[in-house]
Amino acid sequence: MNEALTQELISKFDLHPAPPAEALHSFKATELVQEEGARTFIACYRPLMKALDDKAAGAYFGSYFSSVALAVQYSISVYSSVPAISLSNLTVHLIPADGYCRIAFSLQDWNIQAAPAEESRESWRNEILAGFYSDTAAPLLCSMSEASGLSLGEIWGQLPTKFNYYIELFTAGLQNSKLLYTLQEDYSYLKDGLPAEVFGLKRNPFLVKVRRIEALADPEQTVQIRNRCCMYYRTEGGSYCYTCPRLKEEERVIRRVEFRKKAASAQG
Repeated sequence: MNEALTQELISKFDLHPAPPAEALHSFKATELVQEEGARTFIACYRPLMKALDDKAAGAYFGSYFSSVALAVQYSISVYSSVPAISLSNLTVHLIPADGYCRIAFSLQDWNIQAAPAEESRESWRNEILAGFYSDTAAPLLCSMSEASGLSLGEIWGQLPTKFNYYIELFTAGLQNSKLLYTLQEDYSYLKDGLPAEVFGLKRNPFLVKVRRIEALADPEQTVQIRNRCCMYYRTEGGSYCYTCPRLKEEERVIRRVEFRKKAASAQG
C-alpha cells in the first residue's frame, strides 16, 4: 500500500521521496521560516516566475503549497496513512520548465505513518491535521507573508479553491460509499473542526462559501470562482483569470462571448 501511496503523492501532488533531479534551486523549510531565508527564496523565485512584485511570488507559493496540504488530506482519507511532514523534513524545489517555474517538494526521510485501529482513527486524524497546520503550514505561510508583503489571509486563501476542486474531482462518480463518506467527513473536520488559531488566523481559512459561475466554453456547465486572486495579473503578460473574484461580471460575459465565437470559427 505504501508503494501505491508513494506513486500517487508523486504524480498527483509533486511530493517526492528524494529531491527531483531537475530542480534548479532547493530550500529547506527550516530556512524558509527565517526572515532571511524567506526573502532569499522570494528573490530567487520572483524572476523565474516573471512576477512583477513580491506579492505575486507569495501568492504562487501558497498555491503550490496547497499540494502538500492536499497530499496530507488525501493520504489520510484514502490510505489511512500519512507521510511524516515537518519543517525539519521538508524541502522546497524550484523547477524551471517551458518558460515558467513550478514548485515541487520532497521529504528527507520518507516515513509513512499508518492510522491506528479503526476506533482510534478519528482522534489520529484530528491530531495529524492540527499538527500539520500549526507546526508546518502556518509557520511557512506566515514567513512567506512577511517576506512578500502579501497578507496572511491572502496566502491562506489560495488553498480552499484547490481543495474544493480536488475534493469534487475525487468524489465525482465514486462508487465506494464508505470511502466517499470518509473523504467528506475528513474534509468537514478540516473546515469545521479545526480552530482558527491552528492557522494563525481569526477564522479557519477553509470555511468559505463556494461560488459558481457559467463555464467559459459550455453554458450548461459551471465552474468555481476562486476564493482569492492568484495574482497572475501581477506577472509579465498576465491578466485577471476568468474565475478571478476581482473580475467584474460584465467582463466575464464579454470573455465568454469572445471565447465561444473563436471556438465556433475554429470548428467552422
